[in-house]
Amino acid sequence: MLKRDFLEKPYDYMNDILLFLYNNQGRATKNELVSAFQISLPTLNEYLSFLQTFLEENKIDDQVVITMQGENISLKKKPTFPLKEVVVLFLDKSIKFQMVNKLFSKGELSCDYFQLTYAISSATYYRKITELNELLKEFRLQIKRGKLVGEEKQIRYFFFSFFWFLFEDKSALEKETANQYLGFVDILKDSLNLTFDPTEVLQIKLWMKISFRRMTTEYSPVISPNYDYPDRPLFEEINLALHTYMKKIDRPYTIYEAYMFYDFFCSLNNFSPNSAFAFRLAEKQRQESSYLNYMNKVILKYLKQQGYLSSYASSTRLLYIENLLFQLHSQLYYFDGFILPFDNWTIKSIIHAHRHPFSGNEVFELMDIATKKFDQDGEKGNFKNKFTEIHYTIILNHIAELNEEKISIGVYHSLNPFIGDLVIQHLTNILGHKYPIKAEAYKEDSHYDIVLSNIYRETGEKQDLIYIFSDIGNSYDMAEIEKLIIQLIGTR
Repeated sequence: MLKRDFLEKPYDYMNDILLFLYNNQGRATKNELVSAFQISLPTLNEYLSFLQTFLEENKIDDQVVITMQGENISLKKKPTFPLKEVVVLFLDKSIKFQMVNKLFSKGELSCDYFQLTYAISSATYYRKITELNELLKEFRLQIKRGKLVGEEKQIRYFFFSFFWFLFEDKSALEKETANQYLGFVDILKDSLNLTFDPTEVLQIKLWMKISFRRMTTEYSPVISPNYDYPDRPLFEEINLALHTYMKKIDRPYTIYEAYMFYDFFCSLNNFSPNSAFAFRLAEKQRQESSYLNYMNKVILKYLKQQGYLSSYASSTRLLYIENLLFQLHSQLYYFDGFILPFDNWTIKSIIHAHRHPFSGNEVFELMDIATKKFDQDGEKGNFKNKFTEIHYTIILNHIAELNEEKISIGVYHSLNPFIGDLVIQHLTNILGHKYPIKAEAYKEDSHYDIVLSNIYRETGEKQDLIYIFSDIGNSYDMAEIEKLIIQLIGTR
């Protein structure tokens, strides 16, 4: 499901026109647009007129300017104005989009409300319901008698995907949840020995907001009879954290709440794949021979057979690739359906940007292997779609970086990043001409063969080699770092 699937037809075409112009240096002819969208010239002129009126009515015609001179059409946009803001305005006018908002806020839809508010007939209302149900099939949900029905976990997952991926500007959500659920985030940090970046914190807050809303609007949630069946390593730790928080704030709590949170937390990139918790969770997956571990073994075996995974890659870096696969596969294992936060134009550019140095056939072969092994009924299509294409592409590019013979060095300086830059420069000048090294400022989500730091940091424990330097200009420090480089070269 794409963001654009929620747009009404006129807004969908208007969005396409804007994107076509934007991706074509702001210029196009009417014939090019007619050919690209397979519409007639009168229809195109109608949409162009709608678009200009829309920009004026929403008072952004000074930010985005559409000019028509004969057959030529041009787009001028202020550099500080994100074009994606227009898509949000299109969504706001779209009935299917507003239906989902109403389902979340009120728990049900009313034909009378939509007829009155949007001046539509009852026939149009039910047609929109039918269109929305076609989209919801992907999540195994549907609207019946004005209510969203299906497994409760899938309903919460759909609302999370809807609000997270359709709104790139999270400022409203940040403001609304500024002082909410912080106690739970702290409990997770302490009990799981994790650190969260602001995005990960906001994802947890959104899930909790949706969960609490569902508790008050749905008194008889549908729980799958097979809900105990999926593998959930380290469940006891996450369950204890949620139970502690719910008891503290005197909220209803059942084991199913814990199951739903576990599935969300362990699959939607809520923690870095390079965190100590990610490595611990993966180890537990292996120990318990979970289905997710089986999925990983199948893909890794294929990658090694095809020569994508080099024999000289360190074990820790291979484990990092496993963690990336665990996060991707777990989303497909615990949930059905997904929303991609962009349109076809963006998908093509993302895949093109990430696919180097692979041609693309490798990605499709990987998707074929996954489909044959994991999607026996062939109905879900979880492994042959843009979602898995993008994620397998990114993982293959991580592998391409892993296969580089250069030794990656992350430099951390607690006082000032500019001092870290000086360390990187000095390191490159002294040792770069002697050894194949690549030094950069330390990033939490990246893996390094060697981590250099001016202080001891517990977050660095997951790395293979750590060196705490006192003065990088000191010959002793440089000699010790050179020993580590030689040691690594000797193991490859």
